[in-house]
Amino acid sequence: MERVTYQHPDSRYTVFKLRPERGFGDPDSLFSALGGSVTAVGTGPEVAEGLRVRLGGSWSRHPKHGRQFQFERCEALPPVDREGLCRYLASASFKGIGPRLAERIVDRLGLEALDRIHENPNTLVGIRGLSPAVREGLANTVRTERGTRELRAFLFGLGLGPWYVEEIARVLPGNAEEIIRNDPYILARRVRGIGFLMADRAARKLGLELDAPERRRAALLFAAEKAAGDGHTALTETELTTRTHELLGVEGVTSSLEVDVDTLVTEGELVLESELIPDQRICALPALFTSERELSRNLLHLSDAGPVRPLADEGRLEHAMARGGLALHPEQCNAVLGLLAEPVALLTGGPGVGKTTTLRLVCELAQATGAQLRLASPTGRAAKRLSEATGHEATTIHRLLGWDPIHHKFQHDTRNALQADMVIIDEVSMLDVVLAHHLVKAIQPPTRLLLVGDPDQLPSVAAGNVLADLIDSQRVPVFRLTRVFRQGTSSLIVRNAHRILAGEMPRLPGRGDEPADFYFFPAKNDAQAAERLLEVVTQRIPNSFHLDWVKDVQVLSPMYRGPCGVDALNDRIRASLGPAEQEMVWRGQTFRTGERVLQTRNDYDRNVFNGDMGTIARIEPSVPRLLVRFTDKNVAYEKGELTDLQPAFAITVHRSQGGEFPAVVVPMVTAHAAMLQRNLLYTAVTRAQKLLVLIGSLRALSLAVRNVRGVERQSLLRHWLVDQRNV
Repeated sequence: MERVTYQHPDSRYTVFKLRPERGFGDPDSLFSALGGSVTAVGTGPEVAEGLRVRLGGSWSRHPKHGRQFQFERCEALPPVDREGLCRYLASASFKGIGPRLAERIVDRLGLEALDRIHENPNTLVGIRGLSPAVREGLANTVRTERGTRELRAFLFGLGLGPWYVEEIARVLPGNAEEIIRNDPYILARRVRGIGFLMADRAARKLGLELDAPERRRAALLFAAEKAAGDGHTALTETELTTRTHELLGVEGVTSSLEVDVDTLVTEGELVLESELIPDQRICALPALFTSERELSRNLLHLSDAGPVRPLADEGRLEHAMARGGLALHPEQCNAVLGLLAEPVALLTGGPGVGKTTTLRLVCELAQATGAQLRLASPTGRAAKRLSEATGHEATTIHRLLGWDPIHHKFQHDTRNALQADMVIIDEVSMLDVVLAHHLVKAIQPPTRLLLVGDPDQLPSVAAGNVLADLIDSQRVPVFRLTRVFRQGTSSLIVRNAHRILAGEMPRLPGRGDEPADFYFFPAKNDAQAAERLLEVVTQRIPNSFHLDWVKDVQVLSPMYRGPCGVDALNDRIRASLGPAEQEMVWRGQTFRTGERVLQTRNDYDRNVFNGDMGTIARIEPSVPRLLVRFTDKNVAYEKGELTDLQPAFAITVHRSQGGEFPAVVVPMVTAHAAMLQRNLLYTAVTRAQKLLVLIGSLRALSLAVRNVRGVERQSLLRHWLVDQRNV
């Protein structure tokens, strides 16, 4: 390494000059033609002048800088000659040591200087100009650099890229190499972004046999975790082993996976249930199994605690209706009185059926009796809408339960129950089984629980099928509103949502029709659909409906990939913003002030959760750090936390659950056929408050309307609720 010309602190893109070692290649090789010096460019670990590097890649020609070596692999090695060693010690890696002091160190300790310092730092004592503080810093850096260099060389040798190498060095302790050699599959369990296949390739390079029990068990656990990521809380043993065989491949795997399942059950990594469903052995991850079983027990404990006093009768309801100038349908009246007379109850129905009016009356009548109410929703967006709809303060469920960042648990649980007479939870379709478990165990009789949700929406992003299982079990009273009160209005959004649920194509306004809130723009192909979508978002909607597209328009796409996928659309839409005040690149992702971002995982300690949406308010590239402004708070993100964010001008329909937006634009293209389902289209349509625009082909729209199969989630809550062992 002669000179490090450039290295980006975030992306690790590096440009440096190197001098090939003697004996490398032919004397008449390209190195001779280039005068013995080579420019190398690529992404790799931090490097310093004087180090040796071993590169793998290919030659390329830059239009301005000429011939370069484009490396894909970069392994840093210690220097072996006097010049390289002096240059290395005088580099920026070692504070307080310049060229002359570096030469004195090498003159005293020789070419084995780094080894001698590593073994005994006292060998540095007595070197002129080397203060105790600099001497200590030098010894510490030598130890750290050697460990880091050896770990990086080991990881690069396993075929892992620079970003993964940095993340592994961050999350695993100092003996990371030993840990990985003992269990390569820890990479899939502990390092975000590394799945079974990548860890498996590393394991094969370490010599692990195809039929090794460690490999089979790691594949079983990964298959179970992948199923949980797809929403399932459990799988039959047959389904789990089938998925595992697909991961392992047929070659070389001859052992029975059922034996490995039993081993994982013995070790506490899996749970096996063989009595709940006749003739079925059910496998589940322990946390999901416990959450689902305990959720059922606590729900039954609430509902079977004994009769409760009705909080209203027909007379009080009529008085409240007269006071508010309301004329409720008998279906709504029955729901209001029923919800106020049950310890646990569920209110459901689609858009425009009066859920908001019904819920507002429930709150009013309950409060009139002196009852203390607590209202919450899974996300901040949904909580804000619940508060506006009822006139009562509402929070997220996480805030309601009170996360304790010191002890890493919720403050409210069975022993410290929520103090309220009635707890009301909205958008229950978004409620995953783990959060539902923590919620219900914090509610003890005589507190009542009222759940509100639409079963035709997509289920939760995280594992569970809570709302559907509650309804199917018939163990919780369900009040379903079906009469559409906004049907006679001009809202095509509401009317078309119900047409879609009925399996009918939505009514699409034609040229010359009266202005509407639901439109369809045809496109010949995906590329044209993407172009038209950009025009609709940034020009047509602002011009025709006077909405600010940066704040008010949300693009919802069924998939991430392709010209009309989330990733490509985000790039296109962000480019329309023009120059940003501040910009930062981290691990290949660009962050800019003013852009919308989405939190992609639950972070209890900082009180931000999967699905929370905010705006980047400030960027500090030198740290690197950025500040995101959410609805109710500002949150700072630094290095290891930036991977929790993704651009959000376009998001998946699944990510939009619980939110409503002034205008929603949805690409409908046949390339997304695998995801085009009726409940997905219905969910997208019902996210729009004022305007809904579909762009694409009528064939894709028809596919979505007709497809009711979707992916049926496998869960146990319904079975637990009807199982006699819970009674």
